[in-house]
Amino acid sequence: MKKCLAVGIILLFVGAGIVPSTAKPLRETANTVPHPGNIFGLNSNILISWDANETKEPLIPRGCACKVILNVSFWVTWGIFGRLINYLYKYEPLIMKLSVADFPEWCNAFTPTETFYVNIPRNENTYYEIYTYLTVLTVRVHEINAPAFEVFPVTIQATIEPLYGPFGFFTMMQGTTQVVNVTFTVAYLPMFNIQLPEGNVIETPPLIQVELPMRITNLGNGKTIVENEVVNHSSDWTVSLPAQVILDVDEYKEMNLTIIAPSNFSGEDTIRVSFTPHSFDNYSLVGQTKYVTISVYYHPS
Repeated sequence: MKKCLAVGIILLFVGAGIVPSTAKPLRETANTVPHPGNIFGLNSNILISWDANETKEPLIPRGCACKVILNVSFWVTWGIFGRLINYLYKYEPLIMKLSVADFPEWCNAFTPTETFYVNIPRNENTYYEIYTYLTVLTVRVHEINAPAFEVFPVTIQATIEPLYGPFGFFTMMQGTTQVVNVTFTVAYLPMFNIQLPEGNVIETPPLIQVELPMRITNLGNGKTIVENEVVNHSSDWTVSLPAQVILDVDEYKEMNLTIIAPSNFSGEDTIRVSFTPHSFDNYSLVGQTKYVTISVYYHPS
């Protein structure tokens, strides 16, 4: 009986195709593609939504993963023969496939669920007949060189294949594909390295200016200002270095620590210098301060 009714619907499709008619064109969206099933049969619809607050926090490279709950909703709308087709095919099992279609090479993104088993709802486009399924999108930036402040999309795609009638000639329900971009932001990661090519021990004869070379390399993922400060030395010493260094990603610069010992100096002493990284684009973003201790000496013969 069910097969006979379906064949009858096919004949109605054919008959309607040769009778002149006037119809309003459908508006194309990401979820609606013009197809004969839109006019005669059933339309499948998918909506993917999430809480935007869950993607606000920037992702730290090699830091914790971000987990976003995705709500995947499915419902149907009816064409001319939609009520009859829906009666024949309601609760027909369908497969909805969900996939992470695209994401940058310096991150990982996945969902634990890729297949949902759904049924054609009994009614058309009503609140109680919208089926919503939950899954979790996990995103982690795994590369240090992911550019700071980069806003990047993770593309999610959900698809339901068409439902065909007897002999596969006519589409009883149009399939659909919904594609959305869930956007994230890469956090600024302050990382740098300090090298002393000539070591951290230097002879400082009284009243003679000496220079100790230093090299700073930006190992982070964004342009960085490194603030430099001499934080400790004995009184009557003159010790200085450039107040700051600006470094692009992977750039290094050299500078000198200038030291003049007092006239009565002999023996050994220490000088302590600090280096603090700040984001060039947002100075309030600051990293951990590093300290370097320099040993100075003078042993007159």
